[in-house]
Amino acid sequence: MPDVEDHPRVAKPGALPEPDLSRLLLENLATGVFGVDVEGRFTFLNRAATRLFGFSSPESVLGRDSHSLTMHSDEEGIRYTVMDCPIHRVMVTGRPLEVGTDTFRRIDGSPFFARYYAAPLLDRSGDVQGAVVAIEDITESLLRERTLTQYKAVFDASRDAILLHDRRAIIDCNPASVALFGAPAPEDLIGRHPGSCSPELQPDGRSSRETAEEFAEQALAEGSVAYEWICRGLDGRTFSSEVLLSRVDLPEGPFLQAVIRDITERQRAERALRRSQAELAAAQELAHLGNWVWDIGTDQIAWSDEVFRIFGRDPGSPQPGYEEFLQQVHPDDRERMEDSVTSALKEGSEYDLEYRILQPDSSQRTVQERVRVVRDTEGRALRMRGTVQDITDRRQLEDQLRYQRDLVETVLDGLPAIFFLLDTDGRLVRWNHNLEKVTGLPGDRIQGRPFAELVDPLDRNRLDGAIVLTVSEGSSEIEAGVRDRESRIIPYFLTCNRVELEGGTFLAGFGVDISERRRLEKELALKASHDHLTGLYNRWKFEELLELEIERARRYATQFSVVMFDIDHFKRVNDELGHDVGDRVLKRIGEVVGQQIRRTDMLARWGGEEFMLLLSETGLDHALQLAEATRRRVGEADFPGPGRLTISLGVTEYRPGETVSTMLKRVDTAMYAAKQGGRNRSVAA
Repeated sequence: MPDVEDHPRVAKPGALPEPDLSRLLLENLATGVFGVDVEGRFTFLNRAATRLFGFSSPESVLGRDSHSLTMHSDEEGIRYTVMDCPIHRVMVTGRPLEVGTDTFRRIDGSPFFARYYAAPLLDRSGDVQGAVVAIEDITESLLRERTLTQYKAVFDASRDAILLHDRRAIIDCNPASVALFGAPAPEDLIGRHPGSCSPELQPDGRSSRETAEEFAEQALAEGSVAYEWICRGLDGRTFSSEVLLSRVDLPEGPFLQAVIRDITERQRAERALRRSQAELAAAQELAHLGNWVWDIGTDQIAWSDEVFRIFGRDPGSPQPGYEEFLQQVHPDDRERMEDSVTSALKEGSEYDLEYRILQPDSSQRTVQERVRVVRDTEGRALRMRGTVQDITDRRQLEDQLRYQRDLVETVLDGLPAIFFLLDTDGRLVRWNHNLEKVTGLPGDRIQGRPFAELVDPLDRNRLDGAIVLTVSEGSSEIEAGVRDRESRIIPYFLTCNRVELEGGTFLAGFGVDISERRRLEKELALKASHDHLTGLYNRWKFEELLELEIERARRYATQFSVVMFDIDHFKRVNDELGHDVGDRVLKRIGEVVGQQIRRTDMLARWGGEEFMLLLSETGLDHALQLAEATRRRVGEADFPGPGRLTISLGVTEYRPGETVSTMLKRVDTAMYAAKQGGRNRSVAA
């Protein structure tokens, strides 16, 4: 690597508190970072990782099995076993995973495609104690092209009714909506005003049309709105429904999508459930976990299934009495428990107690119990209602959090991405080991150096601007090239956040190598414009280039022509020789014609066995000559399976003022005339 000038060393601010600094830096990273121990349990998560997986907080999952919570699967959607999991292999082999791209699932079950890095965490003896993982969601870049196709598939296959409208008329509907509203066919719904699918008034007396307009305004302003609604079918039948009205932004402008579900049966079931669970609802106001009721007169305790599980019993076991319950309370906590119960029965109304229990297998758990006493009109205690929450994991998490603080420094050095801390002048104050590894610079040549000197000179002005923006606005992000130890420029996505520490204001940054993402973007762009079978331009790309050629002809008064050709009797090839042979014929004809045309011409597969040629700077006469030369060349070529084939060609020249559609229609008519005229010929139009 070429030598660069040394810079005067800048002393680190003496007041920087190491643990606080490390925690702030980790929490301000835009990329998700989490750690696991050797058994795969979460040991820490930063805010970005917590948001990425949809956890309510890091504390809610610390100590729990990361493999089951993240539902990690390979690119084909097959979930890894624990032994096959790449993160587990990092801990088995002790070698870092430089980059992986797999599918994960959030806590609500929704999947996302992610790039992730993993490195083992080693103790002082070099033994693996766990792993640290950096992860980023790359779903959007990979799924952008699939969105429209997937939406249409979901739209048609959805069991819920879906209507798309512009507030004036229904413009599309799926099969489920046709069935729900009793329409003979989609055409009987399309074109109707959305209000025609509702009675004149809703049950509260409001006008259906006016209220629907209010919901439409809300959905357009806020993105979506959910509500319950009375719908009316085309046969006059009314039914209760649940509607999710969402704004959909299409190229033509914003539209509204209504997802409608008939909830008539559900409402009946909910009313029955509310009646049968009145006693349970009163207890569950106090807590979200197991609940119980103790009838003091009969000494009968009714435990919910969750309480049985907390106490290590089968939910199908007989309900215990009070004395039996006391036997599972830890002997050292039993007296406190009895005193709390006695006091509540005599003069109190409730208590909140934390105590330990012993499960049948002798394992110990810590629970928190909240209790309320129910009395009659004369003040006599009739029942106790209570909730029990197992807080054993929470106590363990508190110990793990203390341990986590000691691991943060190791985590930062174990990150596979580059980390840096800058002063407000953009000079490096702290960094992780990976920055030294990437740049090949030792620590004494990084300390105090302007970070801009480590990036591509072409990106330095933008980086300086990002640093100024971070100081003033609090955060920024850019893509910039970082010069590695071999003087190569590696593209990185850099994020930076302003942090306030005791030593003053600093800029915490994180950089992720996006070389693979750049490669994927190029690959996706190629797939979007090329036919997957022949490798030629596809129909969409041809129309785009034709638009550009028409615009050029209008502006500069140039000539160009279009040729459309079709393989004669191609159906016979597929029927008699099979589609595999047909595919080889299509690829071969692309090769034959591609060798025949000029470098300035453009060949595309239009669809099926039809192809298109765009001949720039070419009038009709010359285009006919090229078409005939192409026809002869194809007729002389050998094709796998059928041997010899012929093609029929239509030729047309651009006429000033016409559009893409009129030109395509004319060349299609010409090709059809060639087919009708006996095939294996060229016809101009």
